[in-house]
Amino acid sequence: MKRQKEYKSYMVFALLALVFLLIYSFSTSPIYPYAYGWDSDFFRLVGEGMLKGYIPYRDFFDMKGPWLFFLECIGQMICIGKTGAFIIQYIHLFLVLIVCYKINSKYWDQKTVMGNLIAFVPMFIIYAATMEGGNLTEDLGLLYLFVPLYFSLDFIKNDREEHRPIYALIYGSCFGILAQIRLTNSVLICAIVLTILIELIKKKKWNNILLNMLYFIAGVVIVFIPTLLYFGYYGEIESMFYCTFVFGFIYAVGDMAFGAGKLLVLTLFLTPIVLYLTGEKNKKFWILILSNIVGMLAILSMGIGNMHDYMLILPGVMLGIWELLANWKNVKCSKIIVLAIVVICFLYPTYKLAGATKNLIFDKQDSSCWECVQETVKYIPEEERDSVWGFVVPVWWYTMAEIMPCNKYLAWQERYMELSDNIKNEIYNMMDTEPPTWIV
Repeated sequence: MKRQKEYKSYMVFALLALVFLLIYSFSTSPIYPYAYGWDSDFFRLVGEGMLKGYIPYRDFFDMKGPWLFFLECIGQMICIGKTGAFIIQYIHLFLVLIVCYKINSKYWDQKTVMGNLIAFVPMFIIYAATMEGGNLTEDLGLLYLFVPLYFSLDFIKNDREEHRPIYALIYGSCFGILAQIRLTNSVLICAIVLTILIELIKKKKWNNILLNMLYFIAGVVIVFIPTLLYFGYYGEIESMFYCTFVFGFIYAVGDMAFGAGKLLVLTLFLTPIVLYLTGEKNKKFWILILSNIVGMLAILSMGIGNMHDYMLILPGVMLGIWELLANWKNVKCSKIIVLAIVVICFLYPTYKLAGATKNLIFDKQDSSCWECVQETVKYIPEEERDSVWGFVVPVWWYTMAEIMPCNKYLAWQERYMELSDNIKNEIYNMMDTEPPTWIV
């Protein structure tokens, strides 16, 4: 009976994930045939290119990690184009909803589907407000944050003398995957590890600490093995590590600003406020929440502060939402005040959600860009379409034109040239020695 009830819940979550992505993931959703994305289309282009013999970092320059491109390639193997990317997104979001359901059921004793759906409302507000078309490192990385959170709460929420090393293997695997998607997305795992380490040091569980460290490292190694085999076969291990970690760091610290979504930081503070109002005494839980906030503030201040970066606050905010729903009757002040705090914390994401929804209704069915690209492509002979280079053009030009770029620096060239003299020299050298037949 219990399992049957769970299956019914999963069917609801499957439908919910599908409807949500169909509406808000405009870069991959089939109901927006003329809407394309920026990073989203680049990732999809790399995935499609891998099926044609192109190699990430050798033929496509980017600082995102190889697991992201492996996922995109799997999507393109299933179905070329937007639909393939949509399927990968859908699988990830469906699994995220199941893990959230498991967390809420196990640690906050929320057994009803309706109770879990109520918790999903604030989650989807933030998700829709920050996803910017979807198929980005943040929404594809959420699964690998919620899974470690589920297992870590067994130690953090309960009074355990030791931490199970097998869970550290899971943390390490998820950390390794996120490091190979976008390293900065792994803040929550770092907070989890720090929390557990502090508690084990307090208890002087030295053997348990060592064993957990070994399991964590093993988890990281396991997910790096296929990457090293793939890029080792093509002789591109050095370029992969340079782009993913060295240039990724250069890009991240190039600017320091909270950027477009800075007011979303306020939402992140909902959780410690809720913990205080509900009288939460669990020190491990407090350390997890506060260390995650500190890490998020550090990471969100790096780079150019895109709106989609703020999707990473979701796991931390959900901890506050679950805590509030489970302890609603135990809050230490007026319910009106609590509701006012929640409203204030969600005013900005709701405002951004309204803007994103308006954009979908009025802009994303516009076919003028697509028509312009098709008109342009007519001028390029079929036999010369393997020698087309876009200079400071949106990446979606290539996906709309169904053309693969002839140079790995296919977009964002001015930004890359500012950050690296080597890239500037490579582009100049290309123009001197092997210039493209066509420049867009």
